[in-house]
Formats: sequence, structure tokens, C-alpha cells
Amino acid sequence: MDPFVLLDQAVGQGKMKLALATKVKARGGYLLGAVERVQKASGMRYPSYYVEPALPVAVAAGEVGSLGALYARVIPAVFDGRLSILIQFTAPLVLYGAKGTVEAVAAHEFTHYVDLVGRLSTMNIVSDERVSTLFEAGHADEGRVASPGKVFAKDRPLAALVKRKFSPNLKDPRLDAKVSAKWIEAGLPTRMVAPEENTVRLDSQAVAGASFDPMLLAWLQSARRQGRR
Repeated sequence: MDPFVLLDQAVGQGKMKLALATKVKARGGYLLGAVERVQKASGMRYPSYYVEPALPVAVAAGEVGSLGALYARVIPAVFDGRLSILIQFTAPLVLYGAKGTVEAVAAHEFTHYVDLVGRLSTMNIVSDERVSTLFEAGHADEGRVASPGKVFAKDRPLAALVKRKFSPNLKDPRLDAKVSAKWIEAGLPTRMVAPEENTVRLDSQAVAGASFDPMLLAWLQSARRQGRR
């Protein structure tokens, strides 16, 4: 999956200028490098991910910093009856985020992904009914992330970076200021998101029939055994 395909589509549809998309792609190496570091640190494959041209901004209280900007999200979705878990990064994060910030965000979203797969694979899902379940598609609360120290045991500086940057949400005043002045106030692609839009309802049949990364499942099984000791 080309992570920048939606940028090209936005340019073709006249929703984003080519010069802006080119600038985002020019800094794409930070994102690719961040994903590679996460894979090496965890020993697991990163899920499919992409760069979203429009910045989602929460209408209610901010979920990321003071802006309410959703710089990245884990999105479980069903296509043709099959469950897929994607990680969405946004163009302004890639464009304005420092290397360490992008690495921290990529790693943090991976811990959400690990936690989500852990709950889905055991059908340990948050729901009032067994026929459907409601998951946060954006930044979940602190209790819905796998421990960075455990996931990134091979790269302790990365685990420390995640803990320093997130408490529990991303704290990066410099990034917030740049995005506010150079993206939102400049009228670049932004989409307001109501709180209820930041959730996705999954059918239990799609969850039950889902196929997950065997390496991740093995890691989760090992982590559960260690947790029982």
C-alpha cells in the first residue's frame, strides 16, 4: 500500500496543491524511518498505514494537545466483510513534526494497534451487546495501549520517547503552534470531527473471522503467560 496515494488523489481532485503534496512527500522519509524503527524495536510487522490529506479536528475537547487535532489514529474497518486495521497519519504531522515526534507517534499508535488486536483476538471487546461493539478509532485512553516498555524491549530509548511525549495524549506545543498557524489558519484541508464520528461499529462476525499477524499473536500469547506468573 502506497502511504501517499490519498495525497495524489487529493491533488488530482483539486483539493490539495501539488506543491504542498510534494513538500509532505519530501518529509515522508521521517515516517518511513519511524515505521522501520518500530518494526525493529518490536520484532513485529507494522500494520498498513497511510497519510490523510485533511487534518481531522475534534469539535469537542481536544484529544491531542490543545488543538483537538487528531494527528494519527488507529482505524479498524470492514471491507467486503473482512476486518482490516489501518493506521492513519495526517499530512501536517508529516510536514511539521520533528523526527522524534513522528517516531513517538508511530510507536504510540502501534501500542494502540497491539492492544486492539489483543482484545479482538480474544473477543475481549467493549460492548453492551455481543452482536456489535464500539471501538475508539482515535487516541484511546491510557488503559488501551500496550506497555511501550514491553512492546519495544529491544529499543528502550524509543519506549522512553513514547512515555515522554504522551501523557496520555501527545504533548508537542511547537507542533501545535505550527499546525495552527500554517495549516488551520492558512485554510489548508481540515475536517471537523464530532466525538461520535471518532468511533466505529464492528460486526461480531467480522471480528470472529478476522486474520491477524501470527507474529503479533505469538507475542500477545507470550505476554499473557508472563502476566500470569
